[in-house]
Parts: sequence; structure tokens; C-alpha cells
Amino acid sequence: MKRNYASLIILLIGISSALALPAGAVGGDMGWYTIHCNVNGASVYFDGNYMGDIAGGVLSVAVYSTAAPYSEVSVQKQGYPTATTTLPTAPSPGETVNVYVTLNPGPTATATESGTGGFYITTSPSGARIHVNNIYQGLSPLTLSNLKAGLTYTIEAELDGYESSSTNVYLHSGYTQNVHLNLGSPGSISVTSDPSDAYVYVNSKMVGKTPYVITGLSSGNHEIEVTKNGYYNYKKTVNVIEGTQISVYADLNPIAPTNEILVTSEPYGAKIYLDGVYVGETMDGVSYPVQNVANGQHQLKLTHPGYSDYTTSITMTGSTVNIFADMEEGPIQNTGYLSISSTPSGAYIYLDNVYKGTITPFTLTGVPAGEHTVMLSLSGYEDTYSKVTVNAGQTSTLTIGMAKTNTQTTIPTPQPTQSAPGLAVLTALLGIFAGILILKRK
Repeated sequence: MKRNYASLIILLIGISSALALPAGAVGGDMGWYTIHCNVNGASVYFDGNYMGDIAGGVLSVAVYSTAAPYSEVSVQKQGYPTATTTLPTAPSPGETVNVYVTLNPGPTATATESGTGGFYITTSPSGARIHVNNIYQGLSPLTLSNLKAGLTYTIEAELDGYESSSTNVYLHSGYTQNVHLNLGSPGSISVTSDPSDAYVYVNSKMVGKTPYVITGLSSGNHEIEVTKNGYYNYKKTVNVIEGTQISVYADLNPIAPTNEILVTSEPYGAKIYLDGVYVGETMDGVSYPVQNVANGQHQLKLTHPGYSDYTTSITMTGSTVNIFADMEEGPIQNTGYLSISSTPSGAYIYLDNVYKGTITPFTLTGVPAGEHTVMLSLSGYEDTYSKVTVNAGQTSTLTIGMAKTNTQTTIPTPQPTQSAPGLAVLTALLGIFAGILILKRK
């Protein structure tokens, strides 16, 4: 008996859990179907599962993109035949997909009550969205009843990919009037350009990049604009004809750079400096473009190993200036290289008493031509000095052997000791006394 109760409890928990989730729910990633219907209070079913009732012409149904998708929607209400249609592809997470379903009692040609009338609205093609006085009513074919007679109604039909169509109809009392609207086949424009990959605008709205086909255009004039960076914009007004495709080819013209300096030199390979800033090197048979130069005066200099520098002044006024530098052979730039090594290595390098921020072995660049003093410093070794001459455009090599610091104790040179004054007097007296004794003996 206890086992039966336990089984019943587990079964009830399973049923309640199933009821708490929408049909087919697996995980998150929620999207929405919005069902539009012309009859409030109609019940909506997805694959036979009740989802809710139409209120205010719509019902929003949440679905999970990770769940098994629904395939069919049915809308029912007493007094109306059930309307069933295939659901579009399931919405992506956060996306809303609109579905339009119309409940029709069916067309009639019988009289209605006095003071009211109706419309039976058809379209070509069918399935168009019908609005009466700017209020959505359903999809064509569509029957509208119990409308107040004696008024003029604006009926509009629209369908994606087709031109919308509208008409004004005066409603007579007592009858359902037939209204038919033809939706024009849309026109299209095929846009290509040279170069391709240019932006395409239709009536100032960007729609894509060339090559591109613009579809669903209404008859009449449309402004086409094609743009690409570095090229002049292309504009054309195109008259679109219903059901036809018009081709537009945009031959884009490049924008000539303003304030451009075209530089060539003989020989090529010269370095180019504009106002002291390096901008590039001259090329063989092709001008090197220095672009976007500001208006005003500028200094242009070209350098090449083995040739004298070429310098000129240029005034830019919004045009292109061509410069050809016929460079003359001359002294090489007045600097050279100094390769320094030591035994042992790792010594700090000083050039003309200025520390160069590095240690041996190392090659110093840009050393002015002439004589220089190199000093190497390394802990445990004597500072070592050496003279070296650097030649312009050449590499001078300096190898220095360093002597270890002398750590022996220096013994002072002995100095004679000075006699005490009393001893000197005693010595003198003894000498005098000895002299007197010698004289007495004689």
C-alpha cells in the first residue's frame, strides 16, 4: 500500500512538472510568434495545443528555439470555420515572427439588416493584409459585416514584394459589396559599378554593396546613389516600371588627390624628407606620391649614399607638383660607424666622456667623422682610454684589452730617522773631551 502511495506521488509530481512548461520547451533561447486575427476572442492552437485567445487583434506566443518547432497554427471561434495555416520558420532568440490568420464567415450576396452593410474584399494576388480606415482587419479574401452604412471607407491592401493598392468605397445599406484590389508587381533595379564593392543607396537609404539587385520597388522615380571612398559619388534618377528590371552601371571616377608632390630621382632609391620628416623612397621609373600636403611653403630633401643631398623649397596651392632630383655625386654623409670590443667584454662605453648607454661589444652609429676618445669602464679593471679615428661612411674597429685593478698593499719608502737633540750635544762633548786628552799627552 505504501509503495502504491509513493508511486502516485511521483506520478503527480511528473504531471505537474509537465504542465508547468510550454509544449516542447527545452532550455532557454526564447522567441515569439505574434498571431494577428480579425476576430477577438478566437482561440489559437499550435499543433493542437491551446495557446490563448486573440485580444485586441493579436496574441503573442513564446517559443524556444532549442525546442522541437511547431508546424501549424489553427484559429477557432464559434460561428466561424476554423482557419489553419503553416507556421513560418521558428523565430531566433529575441526575434518576433508575425503570422496573419483570417476568420471568414464566407461571402454572401444576401441583404443585411437596414442601416448596416458589409464588404467582401478580394485581391490579386490573395493573402494581402487588409486595412479599413487604417485599421488591420485580416487577410484577403475577407468578409466584413455589420459596418455602418452611408459612409465612405478607405480600403487598403498590402503584400510584401508588391505595390500596395487602396480605394475609397461608399457603403450602401443592406448589402455586402464586392471590392477587388490589384497589387502591382514590383519593379527592380540591378546596380553594378566599376570598381565594385561600392555602397548603394535608394532614396537616401543604404541597401547594400555592388553588385546588388534592389527589389520590391514601386512604380515611379527612385534616386540611386553609388559611393566608394576615394571616388566621386554617382547619382541617377531611375523611373521604375511595374514588373520590369532596370540596369544601372556606375562608372566611378577617382578623386584626384589635391596638394600632391610626385617625386622621382636619379638615381632612384633616395630617401625623401618633407619638412624633416621621412616619407618614403623614390622608385624606379615611377613617381613616389607625397599626398595630402598642407597649403603653404615646405622643404623637400632627398638623400642617397654617395651623393650630395638634394634640397628644394615648394609652395603648395592645391595642385600637383612634380619634382625630379638629379643628384650629384659628392661626399658621403659626414658620419661613420665605430665597432668597439673589449677583453673581457661587458665594459661600459664612453665616447668623448659621454656614456653611450651600452656595453661591449657594440657598434656605434652616426659617429661624426674625426678623432674621438673612447673610455671603457668595468668593475675590477682599470679604466682604459684609447684614441680612434672615424672615417665618414666607414666602420672603424677598436679592440681594447683591459688590465685588472692592482690590489697589492703599497709599502711606503723608508725615510731616515732624525736624531734627538740631546744625543747630538752629548756626542759633541765627548768629541771635545777626547781632543783635550790627546793634547795633554803631547
